[in-house]
Amino acid sequence: MFEEFLMPLDRHFDSGFGATANSFHEAAKALDVDAHKTGFGLSSSKLPVFYLYRHAIELYMKSILTILHRRFGSSFPNIKQTDFPKIKVKEKSEPIFRVHSIAHLFDEFRSLLEKNSDQINSIGKTDWTKIPKGVDEQVELIDKADKASTMFRYPMTLDPLNDKKKHSFKSIPPNEAIAEAHHRTNSKLPGVMVLALKDENENIVESFIHDGQPMPEVFNALKMLVDTLSGAQLGMRHEFIDA
Repeated sequence: MFEEFLMPLDRHFDSGFGATANSFHEAAKALDVDAHKTGFGLSSSKLPVFYLYRHAIELYMKSILTILHRRFGSSFPNIKQTDFPKIKVKEKSEPIFRVHSIAHLFDEFRSLLEKNSDQINSIGKTDWTKIPKGVDEQVELIDKADKASTMFRYPMTLDPLNDKKKHSFKSIPPNEAIAEAHHRTNSKLPGVMVLALKDENENIVESFIHDGQPMPEVFNALKMLVDTLSGAQLGMRHEFIDA
């Protein structure tokens, strides 16, 4: 398996989906560690980290689907690099390159597990047909936030409610911003950054409060799911291809 990773991506069993996912995953972790170096935490500062984790998940899913499709297809071991699984989307079969929804990819994963369960259980040392606890919820949460893989790529999308959630600075009534600042001071909590806009009479007319971790539930789901899928695709390579 190690030798395969030294080959051009199109020579990999999964056509390079897994290796590319690893690159996005490592980039996400590196940027996540250095997130505190992004200055004043502008509204877009967290988006690259979200996007890298999210795209790594999509690529890991496509790697796993391609491995299962090719390994348990009728042409194995004489696989063709042009042979990719089709993904069912609203009763239609779409090419894998056109599908970005984590939920649709995950549904296809379940379908392939069911279809090939006997062969999978006879070859694999791991019970791959058992989905780890929490994965379904993570998939649902991520897909609800970003069905088309655009939420963290652009400042605005066709989903205004989620767009507001992802910004680091959020609108807040001035009196609530002041109350939050006093609460943090009295409770000896870390300070909060507030942006206040005044009119010509020096009256505060609008205020924004800094949210250090936008969409925390989605962020945690991204990190947990990407780690699970990273291990799954590596394990499947070992058990189904190298054995």
